[in-house]
Amino acid sequence: MKEKLHHTAFRAMNTDIEVAYFSDSERFDLEDQVRDWFEFAEERFSRFRPQSELSYLNRSAGRISMVSETMLEVLRLADSYRERTDGMFNPLILKALKAAGYDATFDQVRQRQEHRNTSEPDTIRIDGSWELDTAMKSVRFPPHAEIDLGGIVKGWAVSRLAGWMREAWAVPCGMVNAGGDLAVWGANHRHKEQTWLIGIQNPWNPGEDAGVLHLGEGAAATSSTLGRQWLTHGSVMHHLIDPRTMSPSRSDVVQCTVAGSDVVECEIWAKTMCIAGLEHGLSLFRAEAAGCEALVFLRDGRIHFIGADASPAVRWQLPTATLRY
Repeated sequence: MKEKLHHTAFRAMNTDIEVAYFSDSERFDLEDQVRDWFEFAEERFSRFRPQSELSYLNRSAGRISMVSETMLEVLRLADSYRERTDGMFNPLILKALKAAGYDATFDQVRQRQEHRNTSEPDTIRIDGSWELDTAMKSVRFPPHAEIDLGGIVKGWAVSRLAGWMREAWAVPCGMVNAGGDLAVWGANHRHKEQTWLIGIQNPWNPGEDAGVLHLGEGAAATSSTLGRQWLTHGSVMHHLIDPRTMSPSRSDVVQCTVAGSDVVECEIWAKTMCIAGLEHGLSLFRAEAAGCEALVFLRDGRIHFIGADASPAVRWQLPTATLRY
């Protein structure tokens, strides 16, 4: 029986979700399970849902709180990447996000004409870290701290769903994409030289691609300071908070796409490059992101490619003026 392409697209986790996969069964439809999975992720991790586990933990800052296995898994991941990125990835920035005007879902924020911040960045500090007890399955956030896991949960949700589809449901070829955080597999299952084609958005002209990523198996993620923007007191703000200043990043990197084997890793390093900037970000990337490659767009219009461009599962169609490292 000929394989059939199944496709579903919807809105969840404050972003666009797209799932596509091939199956040789007419009745093999995972749309309900896919939607249920992202709903579950929001119930656990959304800072916009007062009854989510994340909201409960934020209200309990300063006290020891028991956590679910799911929350524990993500907090352990976050701990690991905070260390590997020299603190450039740090989820304890929710108060700074709110102060910059991101105090509601982005769909709500962008409908406002102007956004008022509630406090100045220099009054917001990251005092210490959370204390995670994996044996007791508990966590204690610093007093008065608030955590936002949006920068890691999208990638984690994509990774978990893609793994489940491959292993539990034996889907031979598929793609899961949550707002640019994506995992793909099995393209050459259908044809020896076939790959997934992923357009890399031009940060200065969102209607066109600045390059194309040919991905046979693996993951990719893009982060940008130009996409989610709004005005606060006449200043342009965005959602990538620099933990060193507790304000939206002002680095020389405006967009970064990272390709590799794991979507969580790609997501974290794409954000880290945007926050840290090219010089510091490149140093961290070379030391800690083995197996990943990156396309970096600078504020002055220059484009840099970081990687060997030698993986048989990853090929890049790059702009002609791209500088290579």
